[in-house]
Amino acid sequence: MSIRKSGKNDNRFMADFMVKGVRYRRQWPTYEEAASWEAELKKRLRLGLPYTELLEGTGDFITLGELCDKTMVRYWEGTANEKSQRSNIKLLLDHYGHGYDVSQLDVAAVDTFMFALEKKGLAKATINRRLSCLSKILTFGVDRGFLTHKPKIEQKKLSNGRMRFLTEEEEYEIIDTLEASGKDDFARFFEWQIDTGMRPIEARHITQTAVREDPQHGWLVDLSKTKNNYPRTIWLTERAYKAYLALSDEQFPFARFTESKIAAAWKFVREALNETADKEFVFYLTRHTCASRLVQRNVPLQIVKEWMGHRNFEMTLRYAKLTPTNMLDARNALQQSHIN
Repeated sequence: MSIRKSGKNDNRFMADFMVKGVRYRRQWPTYEEAASWEAELKKRLRLGLPYTELLEGTGDFITLGELCDKTMVRYWEGTANEKSQRSNIKLLLDHYGHGYDVSQLDVAAVDTFMFALEKKGLAKATINRRLSCLSKILTFGVDRGFLTHKPKIEQKKLSNGRMRFLTEEEEYEIIDTLEASGKDDFARFFEWQIDTGMRPIEARHITQTAVREDPQHGWLVDLSKTKNNYPRTIWLTERAYKAYLALSDEQFPFARFTESKIAAAWKFVREALNETADKEFVFYLTRHTCASRLVQRNVPLQIVKEWMGHRNFEMTLRYAKLTPTNMLDARNALQQSHIN
């Protein structure tokens, strides 16, 4: 039994143990009650029996797992945001434990969660969404009288001078959110835009005849109407081609995605992912993301320029700073003459 006094000057007893990486913890007035609760919960976990009632309605505090469940039912269950919020909650419970006493969650405890997310290598915007989920749960607890106060949660500051693009995690989260709400067509359009990098107005002018198969290079799309009147051809990824096929029931497959429809769909995405405060979180990020990935994966800037349809190199060079090794490569190229 892992029973201990809750504190030096506290007469309560804490049952605190872990099973398969999940922590369960509750405080009880007596040692006997704590030991009995722990033994029963361990038995049910071992035998695969229902145990939810053991985590709420008993003891003398509300657990994080219980508060998460209540918040999920109140705000997110059955919505397009459910899947992403369940993912956020899983991170919370993996870190603190299902039976964590939420009343003990202070600023220092919030910081440990944020540091854990940083160690996972998550982007600042992604960390902020996780913290927003925690904030919503705690606000729910205070509003319903489960908690007396809510600790201050400081989100990560996003630099205005950064080059904003979507991480792969954000990309998959957006696709999952769209598909969960039945917006499959827009999910396919989103994938097409990520993998081609074209401007939405360019996509709307594409006809079925613009997509063709090359014997050597596979499927291509010819852009005749572009922003700078400079026609170009883009090689299609397998995902982009599948997205095109899913929408090829009309002569102009992407004409249905007008500015107003894109705005409405993206407003839904912003709200579902708690990104309403990030002014840079716009649909045009699909184009920035495509260019960023090309550069980060060491595609020569001349090719990036042609692929994106940039009028001059000045526009392409905005992405050059995203290549972490380009300066190192330059140094190594010069150093070769010294070695020889």
